[in-house]
Amino acid sequence: MDRHSHYDKYHQEGYTIYGRISSPEDHFVEDARTFGESEYPSSDPDVPRKKRKGISRFLTAVITILCFSLTLFLADVIVNKGGLSAYVALFSKERKEIVTFYAVYATHSTEMAISYKNAAAIREEGGAGYVLKTDEHYYVVLNAYESEEDAKSVASKRTNYEILPIEIPAYDVKHYPVLEAAEPTKELYLEAFRVLYQAANDLAKKEYRAEDMKRTLEVFKEKVVASETAYAEKIKGMEDNAAIEYKVVLAEIRSAFENLLSSSEKPVADARYYSVMILHQYSLFAKKFS
Repeated sequence: MDRHSHYDKYHQEGYTIYGRISSPEDHFVEDARTFGESEYPSSDPDVPRKKRKGISRFLTAVITILCFSLTLFLADVIVNKGGLSAYVALFSKERKEIVTFYAVYATHSTEMAISYKNAAAIREEGGAGYVLKTDEHYYVVLNAYESEEDAKSVASKRTNYEILPIEIPAYDVKHYPVLEAAEPTKELYLEAFRVLYQAANDLAKKEYRAEDMKRTLEVFKEKVVASETAYAEKIKGMEDNAAIEYKVVLAEIRSAFENLLSSSEKPVADARYYSVMILHQYSLFAKKFS
């Protein structure tokens, strides 16, 4: 896509990569559609009976689900004068908000030192060079994207580029009621990511000057400071672990903008670095309290 065209330069120039790059192993998962006919030869006299038994079980399950759903519906009509809220709440729980970002990484290793060497090389080329640790591996991230399509477009440029999802579930206000105070700022991390992502892109394409970038960052930093102040007021006297850890999240976002404003020799790489950092740190927080 056009907004990622600046990446072509980085893909063409390449990076110095240390250590072996492991490729995903092939996994075979048998397709369930292959089951059925071969299990019961036509000569088996019990085939009709077995099929009827299977159909009977299926119909019983369907009827049970329908009855259960109807019970929920009627209960909601009586209690809430609604009819759909309980039903929707039950089944939407499984689809509870999970926002997924897609980090493109150049290499990964179980050795932290190797990954940090790779990160330094990537930062020289304008990539984030953020080292993301998960499952005992250290992934060296180039950049993160809201769109999987965009991430795939970038990853296709090199055979060693892969995609690592960063999942952010909704935190659970029911179990952590103090986090209701965080609701007005729950998308601040996303706004911060977008500001840094776009600023880095515009600067890399020379559509933006460093001075313009600083003005944009300064404006958003003030918004973060105001959010921190408002949140701190709301949680006075309720400072449990969830409240404190969200306070830390806001402080990390503010610090990212302050660091970029104070001194940045590599503004493009640094903006990308902090955009990925914010996503990763917020993901850790959200998963802990989801």
